[in-house]
Amino acid sequence: MAGYVHYYGKLKNHEGMLRDWARNEAYEKALARAALKGKTVLDIGTGSGLLALLAAKHGAQKVFAVEGSPEIARVASRLVRANGFAGTVEVIPKHLEELTVEDLGDGVDVIVSELFSHFLVGELGLQAVTYAASRFLKPGGLILPAAAWLKLSPFEDPTLGAELRARHGFWQNDDFMGLDLTSAVPLAIEQQMKELVLDIVDPDQLLVAPVESPGHFLDLAGAKDVEDWRKIDFELKFPPRSKDALIDGLCGWWDAAFCGDGMGEEPPVLSTSPAAPLTVWAHCRFMLSRPLRAATRDKLRVQGQLRSHKLRESYTLTMELCNDSTRERASVGPVELSDVYARHFARPNPFPEKKQASSP
Repeated sequence: MAGYVHYYGKLKNHEGMLRDWARNEAYEKALARAALKGKTVLDIGTGSGLLALLAAKHGAQKVFAVEGSPEIARVASRLVRANGFAGTVEVIPKHLEELTVEDLGDGVDVIVSELFSHFLVGELGLQAVTYAASRFLKPGGLILPAAAWLKLSPFEDPTLGAELRARHGFWQNDDFMGLDLTSAVPLAIEQQMKELVLDIVDPDQLLVAPVESPGHFLDLAGAKDVEDWRKIDFELKFPPRSKDALIDGLCGWWDAAFCGDGMGEEPPVLSTSPAAPLTVWAHCRFMLSRPLRAATRDKLRVQGQLRSHKLRESYTLTMELCNDSTRERASVGPVELSDVYARHFARPNPFPEKKQASSP
């Protein structure tokens, strides 16, 4: 917990999120259509206060903005006052578990949060929402977002595997102060291949297009107990591909869907897909223990499991990719989702500036 509190206490880390227009606009659309007039809202992990301010902007009567980092809670309080919402938005500098009924009165009508991380679940955010809903959400209350999907697609990229292995050139040294270090090379490579590689993936590199990629459904609004998120098992089957391939790994991302007042429109979706506008979460690459050969019509499926890891404040992911046509298999992990190699930071990938409407 202390690690996340320190990280999210820094303004530079919130700047990246505020520059993410795909993220911001999905939440604004959801809050705009949620019929907030006269309602009370709980914003879990408010950070800079953006979602709390948007809820107030769209008519909420009262917004409780809960933030465990004292540093960023002070920033949120300043922004609330500066934007004229001091009478509507109350910043509460506490951890969620420290909240009492006295803090929130007789409960809230809406819970909004953005506690997502790598492969959605990386920071145990689902547990926080379920806990808050069980304690503070009024019957029939709304949770934003309400549902999510974990998505996967296989990819072929032999250069990536070679690049990852080449990062351990130091351990190839057979004369380091007269000592041979090369026996450590296999272990260094094994550890590297179990890291989560964050990257920006061109959808054309995927063997299954994002729109056709299977996903595992998560009912964010329907979970009744935090223990529901302790272990997440899934099995996904891939459709036929357009070419034979030697699969090097699986690309992962997530989509989150909001619901609202039933205005007849499709609910807003925040997608971190390679085919969607770039988001602060980028894309996940999970490397296979060995490349797996697959013809276009071979039947491919993946079995996976996510286990929460309280000490790491994250999840451990294991997967097995199965070619049921050839009976060959290759594994992924165990990957600690908090153990990240941010490959996409090696090259500049700024978020595009939002275009302002031109004056008439």
